[in-house]
Amino acid sequence: MAGIIGKNRGTPDLAFDADPHTGVWVYDSYPARGKSGWRVVGGTSVAAPSLAGVINSAGNFYASSAAELTAIYADLGPGVGFSDIVSGTCYHYAGYLAAPGWDYCSGVGSVSGYQGK
Repeated sequence: MAGIIGKNRGTPDLAFDADPHTGVWVYDSYPARGKSGWRVVGGTSVAAPSLAGVINSAGNFYASSAAELTAIYADLGPGVGFSDIVSGTCYHYAGYLAAPGWDYCSGVGSVSGYQGK
């Protein structure tokens, strides 16, 4: 990471499935267009609260997002709760490629457990 962004924080920090085509099923009890029911949703609307739930379940309860990210970046390495995404592109931003370690496509990787959070 330091070879890419120096001593600055890079974004993205983490990866999470935000593709609405591979989203999650939710039950919408508020009638949209007169109908309530099950819908597939994705994007940031799924990724952000899901990731927040994983981090909250880890139980560290840091005082800020900055403190949480400091802990995540300080404890990187194999088996620390992230799966490093090592190949692929950033969809529309195909100029960016996933690579071992931190990258502009997937940050430190996708969540795979509580350790390191």
